[in-house]
Amino acid sequence: MKRILLVSHCILNNASKVELDEAGLAEEYKLRSELLNLIVENNIQLIQLPCPEFIMYGSQRWGHVKNQFQHPFYKEQCRKLLDTILLQVQEYMQYPETFSVLGVVSVEGSPNCGYHLTCEGNWKGEIGSDEKRICAIQNSLEMTEKPGVYMEILEKEIHDRELSIPIMTMAEAIELLNKL
Repeated sequence: MKRILLVSHCILNNASKVELDEAGLAEEYKLRSELLNLIVENNIQLIQLPCPEFIMYGSQRWGHVKNQFQHPFYKEQCRKLLDTILLQVQEYMQYPETFSVLGVVSVEGSPNCGYHLTCEGNWKGEIGSDEKRICAIQNSLEMTEKPGVYMEILEKEIHDRELSIPIMTMAEAIELLNKL
């Protein structure tokens, strides 16, 4: 039986992430390393989800919050990116004696790929040099216990296609793979 995981793009390619202080990602990188080791040890097959942020905004983009991605065009582009991926998943799932789709692995805190945790806030307009405005923008940012835009769309598409695929964090995926 071939076991398959769908993974958020930056789990396999962290060069696609927004540029930021790498020290702030230490815990995420630790989880990523443990997850990837378990994937190799357990001979898990991978499907890498495309990164809508990187595709639409490139490597030089600023960090965003969920609120900025909640518009019709962006959501439609996410649906289009997921379509061929989900068609592949549907093909695998037609043959449960040969393939087992274990789930989708999210990246917590992401405005798109977070599942239990995403970043929201009043982040819009020109930042400028007004320290009060910059401070107000930064103070509006918060981590909320909600999925990011991409994971919301993926979850809806999974439901609409009547597929049974759990979405999980890297920590939850590690727990699952440790039980195999």
